[in-house]
Amino acid sequence: MFKRFVAASILTITASAVTVAAPDTFTQYKALSEAKGQKDRIALLKTATELLHSKTLSPEQLTYVLHRSALHLVRESQFEQAQQRLDQLKRHLQDFPNTNLQGKYHWVSGDLALLLGNNQSAEIHFRQAVARFKESQDVRMLSHAHRLLANVLSEQRDYFQAVSHVFQAKDAALKIEHVQLFYAALSTEARIYRDFKQFDKALDALNQKLQFQKQQPQTSLAHVSSTYFSLADIYQHLGDHDAALDALQKSYELDAQLNDKNYMGVSQLRIAQQHLHLSNIPAANLAAKKALNLFKEVNNTHNIGQALATKGQIKLANEEFAEAVNLIRTGLAKLHGSNNKQLHNRYQSFLGQALSHIHPQQAITLLTPLVDLVDEQIKIRTLTSLSYAHKQQGELALALSYQEQAFNYKQKLSEKDITARLEAKKLNSELGLKSLEVNALQAGLAEQQEDTKTRTVLLASAIIVLTNFLLLFYLYHLKRRRVMEKEAELLNQSLNLKQQLLADVSHELRTPLTVLKLNIEALEYNLTEDPKATYQVLQRRLDMLNTLIADIYELAQADTNNLRLEFETLQARALFDELLIAIGPIIESPDLQIDYHNQLSDSLQVECDISRLNQVFNNLARNSIHYTDKPGQIKISVFQQQHTIVCTFEDSSPGVNSDALGKLFDRLYRCDKSRSRDLGGSGLGLSICEKIIELHHGAIEAKHSDLGGVLIRFTLPIQHTRP
Repeated sequence: MFKRFVAASILTITASAVTVAAPDTFTQYKALSEAKGQKDRIALLKTATELLHSKTLSPEQLTYVLHRSALHLVRESQFEQAQQRLDQLKRHLQDFPNTNLQGKYHWVSGDLALLLGNNQSAEIHFRQAVARFKESQDVRMLSHAHRLLANVLSEQRDYFQAVSHVFQAKDAALKIEHVQLFYAALSTEARIYRDFKQFDKALDALNQKLQFQKQQPQTSLAHVSSTYFSLADIYQHLGDHDAALDALQKSYELDAQLNDKNYMGVSQLRIAQQHLHLSNIPAANLAAKKALNLFKEVNNTHNIGQALATKGQIKLANEEFAEAVNLIRTGLAKLHGSNNKQLHNRYQSFLGQALSHIHPQQAITLLTPLVDLVDEQIKIRTLTSLSYAHKQQGELALALSYQEQAFNYKQKLSEKDITARLEAKKLNSELGLKSLEVNALQAGLAEQQEDTKTRTVLLASAIIVLTNFLLLFYLYHLKRRRVMEKEAELLNQSLNLKQQLLADVSHELRTPLTVLKLNIEALEYNLTEDPKATYQVLQRRLDMLNTLIADIYELAQADTNNLRLEFETLQARALFDELLIAIGPIIESPDLQIDYHNQLSDSLQVECDISRLNQVFNNLARNSIHYTDKPGQIKISVFQQQHTIVCTFEDSSPGVNSDALGKLFDRLYRCDKSRSRDLGGSGLGLSICEKIIELHHGAIEAKHSDLGGVLIRFTLPIQHTRP
């Protein structure tokens, strides 16, 4: 407290003394900006304005003041002024480049975009910040940038990449032994696991952080408070509101020791919300009142608006609708929707809910634009309130429609939650495998000069033996099937097929095996500067060989009638919608326009093996992605034609000539270079698709597309039509 009082006093004297020379003012400004502990940002911003108007700063000093003041404006929620200051900094850096400060410009810009809810812009800025800090070798800021990029990726549900970046943030913090950065990375890790509904892992990360903090001889009370605040968030997601209240109370007590009234108010707001969950209206009202008084003391308009809106939310829970409307409207006027649209929309939905009880038409006007929002809780509250408002108006059909939408959306969220948990298990498995791979690689590097030659030769030999074995296995089954049909014809056809297949497969194997041989020789004679990268090349080529072998084996099963399907009767329209969702990660690309049209009626049913149809969709989607120039277009259509269901995949240029169309389903067929197969595929995908569709008693063919590329069309028989 004494240090902060002295710092604030010095800054006030500095800002008000007109006789102080600009260089001295800058020196004091820099010292106070970089001082540890709580800062008087308002006074710092005043001094920064005076320095910028003085016109006496050097280019380096001007860069520093623009960056620091932009950061302080963001922290004070003065977002419009912060953006103006960042624009000034960007223009200045164009004239006076500085790699590290360019990284800091992107870091603050990303932070601002994140607060404004613009995740796409935030991701771009944080990726730029990571690149600049790597270039300038600023490990401390690199850890910051990785951590914030992880936050953004988590918001975009790219959890695997998010975890990867948060691990890099932790590694960077440990490299420079920066305890606070390591704590911040642990908090982000917990937040990512929370978003991915891995609450046990989130609690583990936060408890690990709390234990580390308690073991430190000089632990910051502010950081311990932040940990308890994060623990409360996890407990809330688990539905344990009593545990959340306990953690928030500890956070509040620590903030009170620091006399940080703004954070004390934030804790009280969250305490009020927990009491609301527990239906304790008096306690919620008392906590919201405390928060409002604290925010008024520090004159934080934004948080005052939140406190007023929360008090309105409490009135709504107590069915005091008129008072709720007045309080929420007053709070919204202070929040400014442009600063945080998600928060503004949240309280708009509460306002609409209150209005639906006393002014239903106003509620309908207010809530209708919110129906298309992606926030789950806002959407459910909006649909439910619209249903009630229309019911109040006597518009029962509309009321029923919104009620059904709310019910269906809740059901969809439930299914989505199940999917997220399954994806979480998959992510855990992938992370475990990645960890094993990294550990194995690190262990192997220590002994690479001793056993590189032996291991690589054995690996290559094993691959060659396995390849020959599977090829012989395939040829054996092919020959056996043909013998059963016609012995005399089998002899000639089997021989021709064997020769052609060996030629094609040898052609497919030549390139990866050549690469394997060259890299093995490079390792053998120590000709490579990066053995780790060489091993990665070997691994990729081995994966290509493995894909080819797996596809050959699957075709062998089909040829010998050993490819079994598990048929079930499904609703056709929903089936194709699910198949499209499954290939979503494959076809999502900013350079491709994806059009999907499902014209099937809900009454149609089809008998199929959904896993095999998913395999068909995957192969066709990958073909379209790989063989379409960027930017391009992919169109997927499903419709009924007489007694069949027709599905088409078509893409934009390049296409193939007419002679090649009929051969696209041939095994290992190569067409012209514009649709080259040098993209990691085995060249057997369309052949496998053809077999699967035939086993479904359907047909598949290739045509020219009106988009300029290729159209693949397959049909499935309709089982029956319900009246």
